[in-house]
Amino acid sequence: MIESKIGVRAAVVAVVAGSILMGASSAARAQVPLPIPGLKPPDPPRPPKRGATPASRPDDEGSKTAKRSYPKPAPIEWPSGPSRDLSGTVRVVTFDGIVNVGLGEHVIDAIGTATREGDQLVLIELDTPGGLVSMTERIVQAMLGSRVPIVVHVTPSGARAASAGTLITMAAHVAAMAPATRIGAAHPVFGMQDPEEVAGKHMAAKVENDLVALAVGIAETRHRNQAWAEDAVRRSVSATAEEAARLAVVDLVVKDRPALFAALEGRPVLLNGEKVILHPQSASIVVHPQSLRQRLLNLIATPGVASLLLVLGFIGVMVEVYQPGMVAPGVMGVLCLVCAYMATEQLPIDVGAGLLLLAGLGLLVAELYTPTFGALGFLGLLGVAFGMTLLVDPSDTDFAIDPSIRLTMWDVLPIAALLGGFVAYLSYFLATTQRARSVTGLEGMIGARGRVLKPVDGSGGQVFVAGEYWRATSVEPLDVDTPVRVVRVDSLCLEVRREVEDGSSEEHQRQNRGRP
Repeated sequence: MIESKIGVRAAVVAVVAGSILMGASSAARAQVPLPIPGLKPPDPPRPPKRGATPASRPDDEGSKTAKRSYPKPAPIEWPSGPSRDLSGTVRVVTFDGIVNVGLGEHVIDAIGTATREGDQLVLIELDTPGGLVSMTERIVQAMLGSRVPIVVHVTPSGARAASAGTLITMAAHVAAMAPATRIGAAHPVFGMQDPEEVAGKHMAAKVENDLVALAVGIAETRHRNQAWAEDAVRRSVSATAEEAARLAVVDLVVKDRPALFAALEGRPVLLNGEKVILHPQSASIVVHPQSLRQRLLNLIATPGVASLLLVLGFIGVMVEVYQPGMVAPGVMGVLCLVCAYMATEQLPIDVGAGLLLLAGLGLLVAELYTPTFGALGFLGLLGVAFGMTLLVDPSDTDFAIDPSIRLTMWDVLPIAALLGGFVAYLSYFLATTQRARSVTGLEGMIGARGRVLKPVDGSGGQVFVAGEYWRATSVEPLDVDTPVRVVRVDSLCLEVRREVEDGSSEEHQRQNRGRP
């Protein structure tokens, strides 16, 4: 599966495309569900049975929602023979964020470590809006093939297991949710346009059917509600914790970790064809740490951090360009740009928005060289702001991510203000430098002090200035050892004036120097 990538190009080249891209990428984006030919209209709602509780398992007739009736999943076929009691450490994994390479490797590493250490179970405390489909598939493969029981707890209250998180939760041996959490909305979407117009009829069906097969396969393996798993992909259905338990999507609704361990105590689990009994209440708890690589990958995979890295990289490179030899800003800028490029591989990036962002940076650079009195700078800041706002595209087909994961204008404004302040400072610095008197070459000789070596008059003479001997002229005769100041340079001949040493005629001295 091909991940979305954006190469970091020279910002100045993007100036030409700035006006076109700003108009092309300013349209709002919306999520449109994929139409399903032949889908029957939902059944009318039926009143719940008297005495049923929200967390009860479905009855023989199947569980019902306001939209559709779901059949009861197949019961677990327990193997004959004695069961095995498990003991040992409970390894806890905190999964809070987008499903990216860093968090994915963290989960897979925890499962491998638990297998080697002989842990009793792996507890994944989950709160995710979804993420990379390719990494989700790797996590699910590791969970389905694990030789250690895996428990997923969607927690705390208010958390979610959306999109790819739905598949991870259903792949656990025991799935639990805290009250006021939700699960579902795993349908692939292609932005505000008709899905078939964006990706084509067959490609849209291919992406959808592939995720449906994955979700249904997980539900069948873990004896969960296959019909609901299919609807979570095809129709973007979601469920609260109580609804998910009633529909046999998850097993438990518990508030926190102690309540979860109490519910798991003595609970049988089917582990690779063997019946095992969990005993987590008396077990020691080990929080599985993230490696440095995993922490860094998880950090840069945040949309706000990725955008900030891009802007800081641009600033660092520009500082090095205008102040050569500082080294540190240039090195840090390049490192930030490399990290921003790595982040684009873990986020759904809209290519048009990325080009708009580069065009805005190009216009900011052009502002430093053209006398537009801030016009190009203002347009550049608009391009950067809108480009960053549209940069994260939840409709990317390589991702199963909640549409709410995007940068808002309130996230972008501080970064745009930082960039605008830097460009304003750099413009002021360049303007001041251009107005300053040159201190190098022949122009740098103007204002230099020296002494007369040979008498100087209008026809010539010799002076000693800046450690060198110069031919010089003067409007008034000057004797040997007279202090002088250079007022003009004509080829290799200096025009000098008598130096006023008592400071009583500074205005006369400034006029003689030819300074404004």
